[in-house]
Amino acid sequence: MVRTSCLVSAVLLASACQKPPEASPAAPSAAPAVALVKVAPFSLSVLQDAAPSGCTWSRLESDGRRRALVMVDAPCDGLQLAWSADGLHAAVRDPGGSARGPGRVWMVDLTAGQASAQLLPEEGLTGAVGFDSAGRLVALTAHTGELVRRDDGAKDYFLFEGRRIPIPETEEGAGLAHAYRLESGAWKRIETVATRGDADAVFALTTTGMLVSSTVAGDPDALSVQALDEGSQEAARLDAVVPHRGHDVFGGWARVESRGEPIYAWQTAGEQTSLMMPVRWEVEDGHLAEPEGLALPARSPVSVTARGDLLLLAGTTQARVYDLGSRHLAASFDGFRDARFWPQPGSRVPRSATATSGQP
Repeated sequence: MVRTSCLVSAVLLASACQKPPEASPAAPSAAPAVALVKVAPFSLSVLQDAAPSGCTWSRLESDGRRRALVMVDAPCDGLQLAWSADGLHAAVRDPGGSARGPGRVWMVDLTAGQASAQLLPEEGLTGAVGFDSAGRLVALTAHTGELVRRDDGAKDYFLFEGRRIPIPETEEGAGLAHAYRLESGAWKRIETVATRGDADAVFALTTTGMLVSSTVAGDPDALSVQALDEGSQEAARLDAVVPHRGHDVFGGWARVESRGEPIYAWQTAGEQTSLMMPVRWEVEDGHLAEPEGLALPARSPVSVTARGDLLLLAGTTQARVYDLGSRHLAASFDGFRDARFWPQPGSRVPRSATATSGQP
């Protein structure tokens, strides 16, 4: 099915994407009074709150140069990103939706520096967007409302647009999941399956596993995290070094594997865990210490990624890059959200996150 956008939607979307400001240097943070170690050049993907509202997505270079890619009228918090395999195009999705319609996604031409907004499919709740191997944008939706369910005496099925779609016996609260491909500015449905009726339903689609990058995929630079047993020797050592964490968030210590010695961070408990301060690693004298220049608030979440000899520790609005060999600070930036290493063209992103987490 092909749905074309109406004139009103086109006018509204035209105002949803503004031309980003000219490229400008980003001032490194002055907070950490630490001499920076020299490393090979690198690039980060970052988000920055725009005045008076909205969010700017930029490419930030290790020397502080910043290229603004697109400014959107949506808050930075929760924005999701996906890249085409050739690294020439990207998508920025606002999962919060909008009063203008069922939600939006911005298509960004990274070479030309141009972007355009697109309404997401109307049928169902969009759980993710991503790119297929041909570089085409795909939207994945979960559809639970106004479905016609029938029973032919042998098996339950949904009657959808004249088609019988069998419902798996193990699925309670079943619904439909759809995959749409953007073609000539309109969404064309390419797959429909019956599955459980929640946001994770998009994982039942064959299309989901075929995407080279999506907003529900894991970051390929993410490191392995293992929770420590409360009574383990490592946990006891950390408790001795950090008798006062600065917060009472329920959880436990976790070990993050990196090149050489591991990194330790507090891990929240629950169905969806996350890392947060405090963070410690072993320094040259064999003691556990906070990475130099980190200086994040006690309750700050922390993402930990690595590429080659570089380690990135990112807080809510901070980014710290370290040389893993020397364990010294290489770069420090404040005022940027969702910092991550700029993807390498051709890399396939593993499908490891949940649809509700939205973390690349």
